[in-house]
Amino acid sequence: MSKDIQEYRYDIDGLRGFAVIAVIINHFNNHFLPGGFLGVDIFFVISGFVITSSFARARYKNLWELTTSFYKRRIKRLIPALLFFVLFSSLFICIVNPQPTTSLLTGLTSLFGFSNIYLLSESTNYFADSTKLNIFLHTWSLSVEEQFYFLFPFFIWITRFSKDNLNNGKNLFYLLLICSFISLTLFFWIYQVYQPAGYFLLPTRFWEIASGSLLFLGNQKRSDFFRNFYKIPVSLIILLMFGMFLLPIKFAIFSIPLIVLLTCLFIITIKKNNFFFNIFSNRRFVFLGKISYSLYLWHWGIITLSLWTIGIFWWTIPFQIIIIYLFAIFTYSKIENPI
Repeated sequence: MSKDIQEYRYDIDGLRGFAVIAVIINHFNNHFLPGGFLGVDIFFVISGFVITSSFARARYKNLWELTTSFYKRRIKRLIPALLFFVLFSSLFICIVNPQPTTSLLTGLTSLFGFSNIYLLSESTNYFADSTKLNIFLHTWSLSVEEQFYFLFPFFIWITRFSKDNLNNGKNLFYLLLICSFISLTLFFWIYQVYQPAGYFLLPTRFWEIASGSLLFLGNQKRSDFFRNFYKIPVSLIILLMFGMFLLPIKFAIFSIPLIVLLTCLFIITIKKNNFFFNIFSNRRFVFLGKISYSLYLWHWGIITLSLWTIGIFWWTIPFQIIIIYLFAIFTYSKIENPI
């Protein structure tokens, strides 16, 4: 295994910080950064890359040991902060919303990893203005990840990929490649036929998280195919990312695959001591990446509560951002990180 992959990647945490900033800007004002929602797709790719990297360092004796140890880590990583956010936000949404049932059910289902399915059952359009009144709408992406995490250990077990069997990465690679091709095909088809299903469901999102896994596995071999991309200037990739953030929502069917591709290219082309590596490895960017989960949870909650109460105006946004940041810091330092 290549040493650089085993080491902690500061730049990837910086990329998380970059992604969560784009999401927050978009949710405050989707006219200013119409494609900022693509930050979630960046998260998906990073998740696949990091999770596969963790399995490459793992040993397990049987399927039970593999699944239980993995699920315990994922539950400890995701649920405590989510539970705190759901309980706290449910209290306040009941105060300001006379009919909070939809929000409360979304929050409840998010704790079990299927709020995306519940939102689809409600025929929710993620991009509709009315959805901003659902304080737990954004948990759909967490449910997609949790459903992927539920399935992924079985892919690992079937292919026998582990620290002691890294050569089996080839089997895992081809299995994920086939599933990703099917998933991407479903995405292009279903998104045009019924947008909410194309947007919310794991079968049409699997390929995004799996692309991070495929990137990790393919990059281990340092094949000629991957070497062809190493010479692409990272400055060009970042510029194109900004371009995707500026595209209107109507181009999402194209911008989503493109941001996934650009994220993959960013991860394999950025080099140490490069100007952009230094930016993304800056301690402030890295810290934003570390608290990005808590930031993601609270930003939508504060925005929604603001819409139910004082509203969102140019003069309120600085105060609302400070509140989001403070809640995120508290959740990360007192709940997420210790547990």
